[in-house]
Amino acid sequence: MTISVNNRKKTSKKSFDELVNDLKTSNSEKVRYNAARILGEMGDFNAVEPLIEVLKNDKNGSVRLYAARALGELGDTTATEPLIESLRLDRNVDVRVRAARALGRLGGEVVVEPLVEALNDENPQVCITATEALIEIGDVATDALIASLDHEKVNVRCDATRALGEIGNPKCVDKIINMLKDEWVNVRIYAVTSLGKLNDRKAVPGLIEVMKNEKENDLVRAGAAAALGVLRDQRALLPLRELIINAEELGELEDTALKSFKKIMAANWEAMQSAQGTQAIKKPSFF
Repeated sequence: MTISVNNRKKTSKKSFDELVNDLKTSNSEKVRYNAARILGEMGDFNAVEPLIEVLKNDKNGSVRLYAARALGELGDTTATEPLIESLRLDRNVDVRVRAARALGRLGGEVVVEPLVEALNDENPQVCITATEALIEIGDVATDALIASLDHEKVNVRCDATRALGEIGNPKCVDKIINMLKDEWVNVRIYAVTSLGKLNDRKAVPGLIEVMKNEKENDLVRAGAAAALGVLRDQRALLPLRELIINAEELGELEDTALKSFKKIMAANWEAMQSAQGTQAIKKPSFF
């Protein structure tokens, strides 16, 4: 049987067996990586074994890259261990990136540890891709990411903090609150952002403290102000108002604080009126 696979550049009319043969025997790296690419697009699980063989043994990085991509597209968990090995050991950065991406698609608890290890990769793109893969995997990665918040490398702590915010499991909230005191600004920026995404009001006191700290980096303070707006907690109203009123000039921090103040007022206005009983109250004209 001949299968046509649409491609941006051209249509392949080679049969499955012909493509596998190209993958295994062609002297041309272009022919081999095109065969790997098309086999992934076909969706035939019979391609998994030859693709794994190529991933392990082909001397050309581009061919291994397309083999890793194809294995991710096929989604057969038989490829999990070979992809983990490539993520850990392949000297080609692009192969490691594709292996990380493929593992994110395959998912499962077994891929969490190697992907967390990859947050410490020497290449930033591998770290970023591993982070995205862990986010895609979701809750099952939470505990390992929480443990990574204590890693000695700042980029690992940054990536773990960001990933936990995206995953959204509330069990990490207390630990992320602690990250507000990390020695590195970038970690603290990710911490305030993640606390907004986690949407747990136990973070409010810590965020208020960060926002009020005039010695703190302005990006961190603005991030804390933005997170308070997301959380919509009335406890933040007075600190936000004071920050705006006491500012010598209005900048990004004060603008963010003002927006958050308005969000909290809008979200809590009916409750505030109800608390006042029948006495009518007006919204503050200043805001």
